[in-house]
Amino acid sequence: MMSGYILSILGIVVVGVFIDIIIPTGNISKFIKSVYGIFVVLVIASPVINLFKNWSNYEFSYNDYEVNENLLNYISKMKVNAMQEEIKNRLKEEGLNNVEIKLNFSQELDNLQINSCNVDFTNLSSSSGNVHNNRHEIATNIIKEIANLDKEVIIFYE
Repeated sequence: MMSGYILSILGIVVVGVFIDIIIPTGNISKFIKSVYGIFVVLVIASPVINLFKNWSNYEFSYNDYEVNENLLNYISKMKVNAMQEEIKNRLKEEGLNNVEIKLNFSQELDNLQINSCNVDFTNLSSSSGNVHNNRHEIATNIIKEIANLDKEVIIFYE
């Protein structure tokens, strides 16, 4: 296998020398050399491509790897933070500014579960100047859509 790879590289070098000698200068020369360069990269990278093909046939079982809980916790926190920011942005679009959102979650291996949501309206301001009378309903609908929570686990603070 290694000798075939070396012969391929040597063959590519010889072809490259002939191309350099035979092809006249000009725009077509640049095009042919570019195509040749891509071909050289593919020939040189072929062992790496074959390695990935061999790995794709390997089946992983749960016992073959160790779960990195710190990484899973970090990813879960990033997901929750992204959801909180999305909820805040959607509330701003509805005219509800300075609303604090806290999603309470738990995680078991790779299963993230949002348990409840705290919505703090104590610093609420409205872009239209008046505080929305239906702010609870607006926030509930947005949280249900983004975090998939029931109304019963959404807690409002005034």
